[in-house]
Amino acid sequence: MSLDYFKKFSTYKEEVETNKNVWLYTRVSSKEQFEKNSSITNQKDSAEKYSKKHGYEITKVFGGTYESAKGDFTRKEFKKLYDEITKTKNKPFAVLIYKMSRFSRSGANAIKLVDEIIKKHGVHLIEVSTEKDSTTARGEFEIMESLQYARKENLERLEITLPGMTAFVKQGNWLGKSPRGYTTYGSRVTKSEHIASKQKIIINEEGELLKKAWKWKLKGEQDFIIKQKLEKLGLKISKQSLSAMWRKPFYAGISTHSFLNGEAIKGRWKGMVTPSQFKQINDKLEGNTSGYKQSKYSEERPLTHSLFCGNCGSKLTGYMAKGKYPYYKCQNNKCSAKDMNAKTTPRSVKKGVNDLFSQYLKKFELDPKLEDAFKEQLKLTFKELDKEQTENYKIISNQISEVKKKIETIDKKHIFDGLSDDLYNRYKTPLEERLTELNEELQNINLKISNQDKKIEDCVEVVKNISKYWASGNVNTKKRIQKLVFPEGVVINPENRQYRTKKTNAIFYKKTVIPRDSEWKIKNPSTKYGDGSWLVAGTGLEPVTFGL
Repeated sequence: MSLDYFKKFSTYKEEVETNKNVWLYTRVSSKEQFEKNSSITNQKDSAEKYSKKHGYEITKVFGGTYESAKGDFTRKEFKKLYDEITKTKNKPFAVLIYKMSRFSRSGANAIKLVDEIIKKHGVHLIEVSTEKDSTTARGEFEIMESLQYARKENLERLEITLPGMTAFVKQGNWLGKSPRGYTTYGSRVTKSEHIASKQKIIINEEGELLKKAWKWKLKGEQDFIIKQKLEKLGLKISKQSLSAMWRKPFYAGISTHSFLNGEAIKGRWKGMVTPSQFKQINDKLEGNTSGYKQSKYSEERPLTHSLFCGNCGSKLTGYMAKGKYPYYKCQNNKCSAKDMNAKTTPRSVKKGVNDLFSQYLKKFELDPKLEDAFKEQLKLTFKELDKEQTENYKIISNQISEVKKKIETIDKKHIFDGLSDDLYNRYKTPLEERLTELNEELQNINLKISNQDKKIEDCVEVVKNISKYWASGNVNTKKRIQKLVFPEGVVINPENRQYRTKKTNAIFYKKTVIPRDSEWKIKNPSTKYGDGSWLVAGTGLEPVTFGL
């Protein structure tokens, strides 16, 4: 009996492709290629001939411009192609690419992407120049192999050009777009009017205004004032960009380009400030960790906004009677509390509220006999605080490294892959601003975890003499002490003028507990002092010196 009879029971079914629609993606790497050769036209013509030969119809075209192949999703047309493939219901049978290097040079990332397009979305890739396609296992492998070769080709090109670029930078030249306020002339520029045989970087019209900003900064002007002055002159700049500018050595004529591997050299351009002036500004920036500006509070009534009425709980405000006698009064018009004199004068019936507050602070001062016990407790506290800050330091340092890598990648894209100036600035500016913020945060953490012994001595000194510091300080010092000791303010009984606290900073509260702890220590010498936790949740120790 013939076996042909059994063929009708076979599960095999020949698949016949009915979808004849294909899309086309074309690309060149640089603007120069786009303008000076016919590569895009050749890619399109070849794709049309291939489609006609195999009965396909090109229904959509993507690309047709210059975009770098190093980063896939930094290319607008490439991303547009990918989004269409992943989101549209009417998918094409395949995407035509003249050579796989036009599709991507990112190697492993490209392979993963192509695998997703083929396996998940059912869209094939066809390399027009070789007629390789991903419809078979062998063809798919060859397509992936072409992508890896494109990546290898790109790396080899870098190995040839990178030493030359490094040498160029070491000669004091600049690679990439120069910072704001400068115009670059040379052979590697995009604008034809800026082409020159040798590189020359000059301060442009906008730079002349930025030079004024540097002068103002040297005189101690605050950034928001400088920003306002520049806007009046017609130059708009964000506060983040202004802050980032102060920290760019380029403006001092110094190059710290990524190609220098951490070194600094004198650049072949004129700075807006001298290196010493740049250092002067940055020394101030690094040291500007605290300090109050001119206060809006009255020297005569420092307890305003920190003092609460014992009758109704409202805040007390202040006023000057007859233009020279300071008083505190309850803000609640319905409250029966009488106004209270702020100062004690020979004619005062009752002692002034300010003097009574100074006396009240003495209750929270540390007995010199308990200094050693207090210092031991502080050491435990700082140990806990420093542990957390050290972890934060590591986290911020890692973030800085990541941002620097991204900036370096953007620089290389701009230099080697023809990333447009518009995209270069759009991606790099926020990264530089973020780097500035992270460096400032790291500097603050550094200050917090350094000089532990001095911090302890300062803290002990203040806790021993808190009333003296308050009485002798200006209104800003008084406000800081009030906030430090009583973070939620104090309550005063308007009738007998006795104070009570809403909440006391743990530093000052603990001094009332240390005597009991000390007695326990004497009776139980093997017992350790606390774990340091009583200060960790407090107001923080940075303000203890009050800028003295």
